[in-house]
Amino acid sequence: MRFLVFMLITFFLTSCGGETSSSGDRLYGRGEFEQAIEEYTKALETNPSAINHLYNRGRAYEEIGKLDLAEQDFLQVLSLDNQNLNANLSLSKLYYSKKAYNKAVIFADKALELNENSAQGHFLVARAKHQLGYVDSAMESYTLAININAEYGEAYLYRGALKIHKKQSKSACDDIRRAVNLDVPEAKAILKKYCK
Repeated sequence: MRFLVFMLITFFLTSCGGETSSSGDRLYGRGEFEQAIEEYTKALETNPSAINHLYNRGRAYEEIGKLDLAEQDFLQVLSLDNQNLNANLSLSKLYYSKKAYNKAVIFADKALELNENSAQGHFLVARAKHQLGYVDSAMESYTLAININAEYGEAYLYRGALKIHKKQSKSACDDIRRAVNLDVPEAKAILKKYCK
């Protein structure tokens, strides 16, 4: 009898956690980030080591500009699962936005150790190295991102910008045109300015 009661309670708690998570995910999908954070927090009260809840709450914090709270959640995810690709990528992106470019490179490199075919990982390394002034290394990383995902418009755009810096106008304009064709919003203005 005790076993049956235990199983029913476990089932009930698991079911409630799942609903809260789904509710949080639905709210997140609708752009209702603060309400999503509340739902993820409720789910974490019953299961504090639920990696998906932590990660998704971190993403919601990121969306509303609460980067320190997002960082805490992403780091907590890594303390529970240091092989979590998404948390490493998210930390790289977060540190880039905080202008902590060395940290951005570190976490993007960790992501690439987990999946060397991550176009986003190569792109994030490239952007941070670009900001740090490592032009040739950034160029190589943008190219790797493009080789993995030929539809990565932002990688074409930023590689094109580096080529402009290196006075490789024709090749730069080819990359920027490709970014325009892939609907990267700012690419048209750059094409108009540099590729006449």
